[in-house]
Amino acid sequence: MNTKAFTAMASIASGGVGLLAIALFATRCLNSPELGFFFSFLSFGSLVLISDFGLSYAALQTGGRLAGTARLLELPSIAKYIFRWNFLVSCPFSLIVAVLGWATFANHGSGPASDQIFWSTPWLGYLVGAFANQLTLPGISLREGGGKALQVWRLRFIQEWIGTGACLLTLYFGARLWSLMAFVLAKAIVAAVWLWLGDALKMESETPAFSSKRWMSEVWPFQWKIGLSMLSGFLIFRAFSPLILIEKGPVLAGQFGLTFSVMNLLIAVSSAWPMSHTARYSTLFASGRYSELRQEFPAMLVSSTALSAAAAVILAVGFWQAQKNGLTFALRLTDPLTTAIVLAAAVAHHIVICVATFLRAEGREPLLVTSVVGGVVTTSAIWFTARFGSQTDIAVATLLCALCGIPVVFLLHRSRQRQL
Repeated sequence: MNTKAFTAMASIASGGVGLLAIALFATRCLNSPELGFFFSFLSFGSLVLISDFGLSYAALQTGGRLAGTARLLELPSIAKYIFRWNFLVSCPFSLIVAVLGWATFANHGSGPASDQIFWSTPWLGYLVGAFANQLTLPGISLREGGGKALQVWRLRFIQEWIGTGACLLTLYFGARLWSLMAFVLAKAIVAAVWLWLGDALKMESETPAFSSKRWMSEVWPFQWKIGLSMLSGFLIFRAFSPLILIEKGPVLAGQFGLTFSVMNLLIAVSSAWPMSHTARYSTLFASGRYSELRQEFPAMLVSSTALSAAAAVILAVGFWQAQKNGLTFALRLTDPLTTAIVLAAAVAHHIVICVATFLRAEGREPLLVTSVVGGVVTTSAIWFTARFGSQTDIAVATLLCALCGIPVVFLLHRSRQRQL
């Protein structure tokens, strides 16, 4: 089976099966306040996944450039270096996330509706699993960029099924918020076994050990920009649940958490198509094959965006009908108009992600300022509308912020095209 097929299968596993787990189990096994904590856990936990400050993406790009310049013998040494970096950075960052989450949940989880929510030890357990999973990510990305894309997507496909299965089982047997720890810890175990048993980097190498000096000169100038952009991405895609929890309480946070999770699932499924081209685009840039790059990118952009838009329409109509028929999952969402606006924002985000994949393939980050400004503006808009507006106001603010990114990335793309 080729890489694109596994990309699609892994995306369906993470999107479709993940959505099924939320729809059929989380909304049935957790009450409304617990759902607010459930999605707030996920929001804070995603900070752990970006604690390496762009290391995973930089590793992917580095592997692609090495493949494009026939320097793959350097991969084993780089793999050891990035693991040390990842461990040293992720440890203190995970502790900071633990404290931030604890402070938020302790201050805003004591109302009458949430008196019975047992969140403290499940929160710490979830962070342990998220930290373990984070330790495996840069190594996997390096292997993907270094020519093992098919094996990596096969791994991700297996991870998603096993992780989602663990989440479903623990929810079914009454583990409630502990189910999130089962999800991330199962994925971490699968990845660790694959890395340990795999032969992707078990090769003889006469190259010297990769030094921090080389990383700082060759990779860090790109990595820190990606890291800052990913932190901005957290503000755009993940910060909403804690903000709404603080301003509106756990019930509305749960409704919006579920709606935004559907948006993020749609983005994850549709953007896997452009993201699967990251390693190839990096290789094309490194080898100077610009004509191939110019030919392949427009077709990918149009096709994947059409798929994203069609999926958004189908979901919006489906949820509208489900709410009319009183289905439990749909009733836990925001109202149909708000949900449709949020799904439209997913399509806008997809377009930006497609163009960003092209722009970042050269090992640069021209979207740094755009990402930082977008993150600050989006977070501010969501906080403001959460405090003073309605559900629909929050969704409209999200859509407008997403749409503003489209002309910016196309201007950058047009400028870069002229230089090739």
